[in-house]
Amino acid sequence: MQRPLNVAEEILRKKKIDQWEIFLQTSESFRTETKKLEVDFLQKANLSGIAIRIIDDQKLGFSFTSNLSRQSVEKAVDMAESISTSSSKDPDHCFPWSENLPVHGTTFFDPAIIETKEQEKIQLARVLEEAVFSYDERISAIRSSGYSDLALNVEIRNSHGLKLAGKAGLSRMWVELMVQEGDQQELGYWSEQSRTPKNLDPTRIARTASQRALSRLGGKTVPSTQCRVLIENVVAASLLETLSNSFLAESHFKSTASPRVQVGLKSFSTLLNIFDNALDPRGAYAFPFDGEGSPSQKTTLVKAGVVERLVADCYYGKKKGLASTGNCRRSAFDIPPFNGITNFFIGPGNLGKSELLQEVGSGIMITEVMGLHTANPISGDFSVGASGFKISGGQLSYPVRGIAVAGNLIDVFGQLVGIGNDLEFFGNVGAPSLIVERLSISGE
Repeated sequence: MQRPLNVAEEILRKKKIDQWEIFLQTSESFRTETKKLEVDFLQKANLSGIAIRIIDDQKLGFSFTSNLSRQSVEKAVDMAESISTSSSKDPDHCFPWSENLPVHGTTFFDPAIIETKEQEKIQLARVLEEAVFSYDERISAIRSSGYSDLALNVEIRNSHGLKLAGKAGLSRMWVELMVQEGDQQELGYWSEQSRTPKNLDPTRIARTASQRALSRLGGKTVPSTQCRVLIENVVAASLLETLSNSFLAESHFKSTASPRVQVGLKSFSTLLNIFDNALDPRGAYAFPFDGEGSPSQKTTLVKAGVVERLVADCYYGKKKGLASTGNCRRSAFDIPPFNGITNFFIGPGNLGKSELLQEVGSGIMITEVMGLHTANPISGDFSVGASGFKISGGQLSYPVRGIAVAGNLIDVFGQLVGIGNDLEFFGNVGAPSLIVERLSISGE
């Protein structure tokens, strides 16, 4: 039986089409959650699909199918061709040419993702749950905990001779728990990700989530003020992700980026360096090439506070007069590709936690924010609920809750006076802890 990729290529080569692209994706996923050490949820999936893009007479057509029979693949090709005839002309539609990849296609894949037995993965989830409840008697419930993984295979071919194949895998464990002392309840959450389940430590994850929840007990508000703020890395990553839209070539072409984030401008603190790097295995979106076959690379977006460049795919790169940076993203085979970030992160500093606290002296440490989705990604303005700790004399004093933090994302990253050495990735976005010179805190 002919492979669907070969079938699609055979059909496309017989047609009089200016340019074509074939994208084949197969994935194998597993997810389990336990409750009282018994399997409460179990999901396994094997998905395959092929997507066709056609450029003919400067018109683009896109189609897909999850049925990989010859008949269905042929229908998908015909559909893409039909859609292209009804599309608008655009001379910037393009596909990349064949290039050598900087890394081998299996660099981000560990066979243990597939080879680890199902019962071993379930046991990891059980150990996590058991470790939570054995940590402290004040832990009253687990809202969600478990293990999941994904193994991804992608092949791309196009009419320019590009022919690529790559693999990646990612394992993840998480827990969200509740602690109670008297009539006060607090939540704690933690997760870890790795290229292999061998590196996941359920005991460490349970301990971290438990400590985060327990440390919040006894929290109280503070008077409204403006002060130095230490933003924990997990919150810093969320703030950075909210700002990511302004580093896309597409956003600048459509005028949906912040006007304060422009190439050549010193938009941020000289301490700030921001990168996009799909070659970094720590981030969830590591892969040897992007969604249209351009080689992955490390791109410096901000250097010492100055915006150096934007991330682009072929299409929006051409719109803006830029080369592709390998930032064509696909969330699935049945969704057209788009310009997006890969592993997006702030470069670490050299301050440990005690040094960060000493640098703050007196202020607030923010460990959680609520409602960040309400932030304006263009202006950068935000006002969100928050919790954390009071810092006094360079040390954590007591937990703080019931406060709000307001400011502007660009100002936050422009007022950095210290950066920690604790860079960590949360999904595909990473950050170290950051000290901001001044933020508005609303409390009592």
